[in-house]
Amino acid sequence: MIKKIIFFFAWIGIFVISVIGVAYIAMPKYFVTVDTSSLLFKLTILNVALVYMFISILKLFSNFSKEEDYVIKNEYGSVHISTDTVKNLIREILSKDRDIKGLKIDCGNKGKKYFVKINLDMLSNSSLSTKTTDIQSLIKDNLEEKLDLKVDYIEVKISKLSIKKDPVE
Repeated sequence: MIKKIIFFFAWIGIFVISVIGVAYIAMPKYFVTVDTSSLLFKLTILNVALVYMFISILKLFSNFSKEEDYVIKNEYGSVHISTDTVKNLIREILSKDRDIKGLKIDCGNKGKKYFVKINLDMLSNSSLSTKTTDIQSLIKDNLEEKLDLKVDYIEVKISKLSIKKDPVE
């Protein structure tokens, strides 16, 4: 959440600086009256520069930081399993279900807990609670069996639900 607030203020600042730049080019006579040698003006410019320097450094480190992999340790060493591998396995598991369309998967570590969030479109006549519980247990069982990955919680969100039409007999 704090990154979103910083990002919001960064874009507000960029917008204000661009408006001031355009106004300075279009109407320079209004900027002649601004006293650029005053302490208040210099402190304002210094604060804006420091805020943008902080945002730049924050974005530099966050863009080049590698996402943590899931690590399985045993007596022979450790195995790193990337998030993309987990996503591909989940996609493969759920591709067998013809009722699921438009799959979006997000997963990773949140502290010491591993999470899986799934957004999907569904075509079904069955109970949604039963279907989502089946999806959760299917994913949890497969990840534990194939990757020895202990998933702490699985969140399934249904973006679009369509009723399956029964064939006319």
